[in-house]
Amino acid sequence: MHSSSFKRLLAGILGAGLLGLSCSAIADPAPTDRSELDSHIREYLMANPQVIRDALLKLEADEQTANTKRILRDLKGDIYSAGSPEIGATDAKVIIVEFYDYNCPYCRAAYPKIKDYLKANPDTKLVLKDIASLGKDSEAVSRIVIAATKQGKFETLHDALMTQKGQMTEARAVEIATKLGLDIEKLKKDARTPETSDALSRAQQLADRLNVPSTPLYIIGHNGISGSPEELIAQITQHANEIRKAGCDVC
Repeated sequence: MHSSSFKRLLAGILGAGLLGLSCSAIADPAPTDRSELDSHIREYLMANPQVIRDALLKLEADEQTANTKRILRDLKGDIYSAGSPEIGATDAKVIIVEFYDYNCPYCRAAYPKIKDYLKANPDTKLVLKDIASLGKDSEAVSRIVIAATKQGKFETLHDALMTQKGQMTEARAVEIATKLGLDIEKLKKDARTPETSDALSRAQQLADRLNVPSTPLYIIGHNGISGSPEELIAQITQHANEIRKAGCDVC
């Protein structure tokens, strides 16, 4: 353990020890002599060893949170100002960032829940990062969807693709886009441009820098939620309410 970390740990332990001593001050006044005080603190820690464990856990959690916040601040522009597609309020108080893939079954399973949450919370928006992590089909679909943003059809196409079953391919994405009335010739042309390649690469590089383990991954403030757990909306609600109350120091 680094000396600075040890000092913080020691301070926490001593604080807890002194607190314990002060609670019994009337019956057993805390000594003023340093050696006696050290002895009392030792006795307290020996009688309450969980204090050391609790202090270690808190130190680890605090340092992990601080490191997470530092990384998110460093990447703030890439996360929130990179021109990624958005759904929801433009002046949202709460921003949810989602890393996803159109062939990810967990992303599809979570989509209706996220959609309902956005409807129920008009002060919230979703920033979408398609990282096409599941192979060539996913990358081809991602290019089609990125191209669709130039026709103002992102949200419509995104909704249609996320509610499909089975493997999503370029052919299926184009078929769906056709039914939605997109200009297919323009769509295919835009999907092959360097601009589209750059947009996809930026999302993938950001995922790599954040060490995104799998999809979906949601970021709300400095908190992350991986996968599609049963309590997904409960967790999102908790983190969103914290932001509503105290603001976001990394967004």
